[in-house]
Amino acid sequence: MTAVARVGPFLRWAGGKSKILALLAPLVPPPSEYGRYLEPFLGSGALFFKICPNDALLADANRHLINCFRQVAMRPRRVWLLLEQHVRHHSRDHFLSIRELGLGHGSPLQRAARFIYLNKSAFNGIYRVNKAGKFNVPFGPSQLGPAIPSEERLIAASGALRSARLRAAPFELTCKLARRGDFVYLDPPYPPLAPSANFTHYTPGRFGPRDQEKVAAAFRELDKNGCLVMLSNSDQPQIRALYRGYTITQLEVTRWLGSNGKRFLVDEIVVTNY
Repeated sequence: MTAVARVGPFLRWAGGKSKILALLAPLVPPPSEYGRYLEPFLGSGALFFKICPNDALLADANRHLINCFRQVAMRPRRVWLLLEQHVRHHSRDHFLSIRELGLGHGSPLQRAARFIYLNKSAFNGIYRVNKAGKFNVPFGPSQLGPAIPSEERLIAASGALRSARLRAAPFELTCKLARRGDFVYLDPPYPPLAPSANFTHYTPGRFGPRDQEKVAAAFRELDKNGCLVMLSNSDQPQIRALYRGYTITQLEVTRWLGSNGKRFLVDEIVVTNY
């Protein structure tokens, strides 16, 4: 009998919250205190998969990411079969040929499998594109090959995603859909802590200081409209200044910084309006 996989993320993501869920989840309000769950910066969806809310709106500006989630939600077995073909041919040359093909080529199913394969085979699971929108992360060699999600894990993720609506949109538009009583989790790209930590190259348009100000403005608007709001970000003076007056909790987190892939202990903050 096949074991039932635990629900969890099926992608690696720079800045993802999988490793700190034990710290983050207790800061989420109880389900009885909110209606919908909204996550405008979806990434790997670690917090969503942890709490599995009954009603969710999951969004991201990265349309390739959202297509991947949609295909896993609707057709997890077919995504896995295509993904398995990539693994059978896995090599540096195969990775480079698939990267060159691009994330927008082929059917939605093919694009989803390609997205997962590149995510699991690229260096440190980083997602980065150039200004033309082309995925450009180098090959991440591993003696064990890419750690692709099992068929059971994709099926488990599909079950959790049945309660969610998926949307490819900038965070501002998603935040405008929030209603009084909703819980909104904001996890924007962090300001880089090192010159080589360019994980903000997440879409062709870079996420800079002005965008951080827009996120803070959205946070305040959501608060004013009666939503429960939680935000994760880097613990930097300019970020703390944007959320003066709200509850700020500091977390010590291990992150990979720089091109050498070394681990560092860094401080992050969680900001809440409750």
